[in-house]
Amino acid sequence: QSSGRSSTQAAKQTRADNRRTETMQQSTMQQQDSKTASRSRRAASFVAATAGLLCFLIGTSVMYTTNRSSSSVVAVTNPNNNPDIEEASSLSSSTSLLRPSRRALSELVRVEDGEDLCSYKRARLIAVSLAEHDVSPTYQASFPGSGARMTHELIRALTGIAISTDHAYAVETNRHRHSVAVKTHYPDPNGVPLDEFDEHFNGAVLVLRHPAKAIPSFFNFWYERVHHLANHSTRAPLEEWIKFRDTSLVRQLQHYQQHMDFWMQKYEQNKEKLLVVTYEDMTDDVKGPETTARIAEFLNAAEGVQTVPPESITCIWQKVVKYEDIGIKLKYGSHRTGGPKSNPYTDIQLYAIQLMMQEQRIKFQNDPDMVAIMDRYISMTLEMQPELVTS
Repeated sequence: QSSGRSSTQAAKQTRADNRRTETMQQSTMQQQDSKTASRSRRAASFVAATAGLLCFLIGTSVMYTTNRSSSSVVAVTNPNNNPDIEEASSLSSSTSLLRPSRRALSELVRVEDGEDLCSYKRARLIAVSLAEHDVSPTYQASFPGSGARMTHELIRALTGIAISTDHAYAVETNRHRHSVAVKTHYPDPNGVPLDEFDEHFNGAVLVLRHPAKAIPSFFNFWYERVHHLANHSTRAPLEEWIKFRDTSLVRQLQHYQQHMDFWMQKYEQNKEKLLVVTYEDMTDDVKGPETTARIAEFLNAAEGVQTVPPESITCIWQKVVKYEDIGIKLKYGSHRTGGPKSNPYTDIQLYAIQLMMQEQRIKFQNDPDMVAIMDRYISMTLEMQPELVTS
């Protein structure tokens, strides 16, 4: 009997051991399946991102050629009812050779010497107009949504001379050699080429902005135009941004890269003729006045240009860039309301932005300033949290 009980217990123990072994094997297989699925998901995400990047890179050269040919037509046909072209047309019928700019910053922006330079109410201001003497203009180049109008107003305030747009400069000869700068988004489709007038120019100020911020800013401008809203008055609704983002981000990144490449390569053999600054530095409380001083020094080297004295620069910067902080209300200031202040991207979209900037960093690795800017933008991208919002 004792032997029988021992055999029975041994059999039970064997069955229990077998069940534990089967359970452990099933658990191990489930863990392996889970790891395999996780690796598959990561691989799929990487393949999707890589495929998108390849499409992005392959399309760049094609887009560049297309944009050059299409943008050259914009100045003449004005298919998008660009107000700058309309302005240039109206200027051509003017009997005044050197009429003041119609889009001056309340027509009062430059501080004259001898006044309390940081008291807006007491400062004497002078109207901005085209120069009566010969001036060697500077290209004011930026991707759309990168603070072009802010830079526009800042340069006018520093010099007291009006700025032209590329559309106006292309068709209005009265502006030639009488504008301190020419605002352009070229080679983006919103700009026009001015290669035939290159001999007029002293060089270029290239203003960069992180693409994750510049693209939504441009989209808000586009939304305002489509819905006949005042410039810099309205942020587009979230759902409209998501539709635009999901259908147009790759194309916008192509334009962004193409724009940077064009201006960097244009002055590759004459780097002292190109000043690269960032929107982020221009609007920074510490770096803003310093960056403005660099712009003033660059402009001052051009024929026929004399900027305000160095002690006036901080005051000018405050009034043009930080006007809201010091209680100034400007007719042409940006006062956008509604819509999201921070526009979301998916993780794959942020990865595509990061890859594009890494490529730019490698491309311009011999330019320490550009490397520093790209490193900063890559770090900013890595700090952004993806919001998985879909259309």
